[in-house]
Amino acid sequence: MELRDDALIVDAADHGQAGVSVTCRFRTEPESGLILGSISVRCASEMTLASVRFPLLPVRLPIGDAPEDDAVLLPYCDGCVVRDPLANGLYRDLQYPGTASMQMLAAFDPAAGVYLACHDAQGYAKRIFARRWAEDLHLSAVHLAEQVPREEWALPYEAAITTFRGAEAGRTRWEDAAGIYRRWAVRQPWCRATLAERVRTGDVPAWLAEPSLFYTFTLRARSEDGQEVNQLDRVVYQAEAWRQVLGEPVTFMLMSWEKRGPWVTPDYFPPYGGTVAFRQATGGLHAHGHRTLVFLSGLRWTLHKEFQGNVVDDEAAFNERARPSAIADASGEAVMYGEPDRDVGRHAQVCAATPLAREILVGSSLRCQELGIDCVQVDQIVGGGLPPCYSPLHGHPPGGGNWCARALYDVFAEIRRRGRARDPDFAFSIEEPAEYFIPLMDTYHARDYMQGRWPRDGAGTVGVPLFAHVYHDYVHGYGGDSCSVTHHDSRTAVYEQAMNLVCGKAPGVAVWGRWYEPGSTHQAQQRLLKGHCELWRGPARDFLVLGQRTAAPALDVPQVEVTFYDWHTREQMTLAFPAVLHSAWRSPDGRTGTVYACIASEPITFETPSGPMTLAPGEAAFKQGEAG
Repeated sequence: MELRDDALIVDAADHGQAGVSVTCRFRTEPESGLILGSISVRCASEMTLASVRFPLLPVRLPIGDAPEDDAVLLPYCDGCVVRDPLANGLYRDLQYPGTASMQMLAAFDPAAGVYLACHDAQGYAKRIFARRWAEDLHLSAVHLAEQVPREEWALPYEAAITTFRGAEAGRTRWEDAAGIYRRWAVRQPWCRATLAERVRTGDVPAWLAEPSLFYTFTLRARSEDGQEVNQLDRVVYQAEAWRQVLGEPVTFMLMSWEKRGPWVTPDYFPPYGGTVAFRQATGGLHAHGHRTLVFLSGLRWTLHKEFQGNVVDDEAAFNERARPSAIADASGEAVMYGEPDRDVGRHAQVCAATPLAREILVGSSLRCQELGIDCVQVDQIVGGGLPPCYSPLHGHPPGGGNWCARALYDVFAEIRRRGRARDPDFAFSIEEPAEYFIPLMDTYHARDYMQGRWPRDGAGTVGVPLFAHVYHDYVHGYGGDSCSVTHHDSRTAVYEQAMNLVCGKAPGVAVWGRWYEPGSTHQAQQRLLKGHCELWRGPARDFLVLGQRTAAPALDVPQVEVTFYDWHTREQMTLAFPAVLHSAWRSPDGRTGTVYACIASEPITFETPSGPMTLAPGEAAFKQGEAG
């Protein structure tokens, strides 16, 4: 160990019989207070290196005197915290790019916290890792190397570690760690233009910055006697019925549109109901001022799928067209995933570096556009993450590195470029956010409203809008494909709709295959959804749509219990939240404001910085000039 050029150098000259030596270099960055570290590995002879874990921060639990106050912040899709990891256990291994939307972790209690991040602007494959080990919490990053023989490997970016505390003693929060990351993140290539600039220049279509209800509706429904019902002829009625309720257009999410059934891919065309009927439906929506959106099932290739008495067997076509292009294991064999009767069925995945990947995603997107689709979402490549590929046939190095992120970026860019050449209002979306792909995301499929289910499942896990806190003024999303809406009183539905509002998302609700009358939506939910649209179009637009989320002080309001479905236990779970949800914002020109939404079953009166306020169930309000 020695000091050299203002850096601390740690040399481990020999790792036993492995013939490997390691050098770590640490330096301080005075302006940020961060400790920045790098690592290099040297081998006595050529070796293939699979991964390197660096750094690893062990944190003794509990952090302070009260373990129930401990929390771990994870960049799991939209973001979450795991409370009391000592009692609840913790094991999260997040892929980046992928389920890790960003490259940071933090552990904290009300007094202080520790922080770890990677400063990688090039999309290198890694795992963001947190686990409880006995009475220790381990935070680390695992860097996945290109698996080629070499004598030396060096981390192509730096990792960052530091400690932090809240501005007010005893009030350390997850937003304090998010603020550290944001100071680095907004200087990266993916933040070269704010959302306000992107909308103003036409880089993001203007219609995505206007109020619109994202409405999830399946075209294949089931009658009471189990018969399939084609709902193409109902979509215009549904959209117009929602306009009567909200006074705004609908972005109609046409689910189960695929030729052979939901999530059967890539044999999509002609769409369900036939090309003529499908185009009549999308044309009818357009004639009334509505928009359309469909999902593509990523780069998956359905081999076998069973659903509702139907059987799909597409293995022969896969063997003929796609097997050489499939993601392969270390032996060069195509990897198979899933089970025929579960989710997307038994399937393979096409490697992003192959011409077939471009053919599937670009070709299908353009055909969807010809069918009258305004926004194409590449679904099921969550956060831009794909499994590692080791095929020697695809022209990329095996394993890690950043070749996969670059290849996928190029494909996404071509979808967007060619779609815009046909129609400047064409939009592109992905499932769950990803910082590396921000310049290509016109919107994204968010799940800020979700609790108890993926990606906010697991003991002690509670969702927080981490990605929105860091990046909302560069890209914003829409309210998912499973936000509740009901004819009856439902605090869960009101909570989920309110979370979309206070997290800055476009409103969204889902009915899927159930027949639903929008005009009969429960009064509190109508009030909230309409208020959401009015705030987006009116006084809160510069904040909720184009602004930066900031930390807001807690409100002195009662707690209310909200019931969710626990994905793991298959039982109901109850969480407590403030009766009034709120968030603070800063507009592009520096003004501040706060949005409030009541999720209680009765009116709530409370104090705000500008005076007392009373909100009815489902009522939302915005106050400008209140600083977070």
